[in-house]
Amino acid sequence: MRRGSTAAVVLLWALLLTGCQPRQETPLTEQRDEATGFAVRTPPEWTRSDGGGGRIRFVPPGTPVPDASSEFIAVFVTDVSGPLDESGVRRLVFSELTIHGVSGFQQDPRSSPDARWDKFEVTGSSGGVEWASVGVAVSGAAKTYVLVCAKPFDKWRDGQKQCDEVVRTFRPGTLRD
Repeated sequence: MRRGSTAAVVLLWALLLTGCQPRQETPLTEQRDEATGFAVRTPPEWTRSDGGGGRIRFVPPGTPVPDASSEFIAVFVTDVSGPLDESGVRRLVFSELTIHGVSGFQQDPRSSPDARWDKFEVTGSSGGVEWASVGVAVSGAAKTYVLVCAKPFDKWRDGQKQCDEVVRTFRPGTLRD
């Protein structure tokens, strides 16, 4: 093999190996809501948008209409008392978002006699763009919290890991009055 060919092969392998390295995710930053008491970790550059009535969204910077974004972390805090059963959780999630499909709802091991935790996966759309999501609902005697982390379909493959981490870090506020 000629010297120039060898250098080209070495360069090609270096580029391939560099491209195969796992992408480093930006560490998430804790956000706390003083009014409702919940805490969640979000990408640090994302901005918060309060929709009123216990509806809060975190969206990427520069998002012109937060409620129409297909990439978001949403928290809904309701006075729905529980603990809710699975069908009650489904109704609540469906009432808050434009849902097109459901992969599943299942009770989370963090459940206790005073609070039921349900994890779920749903698809939906915002602003005409379809998204996939994972979420968690936590219902107690006087309050229910729903957290959803969504990414557009074309970002889901890379974004699901981040969404799983967001859901894992969610802590509801008080579930009693």
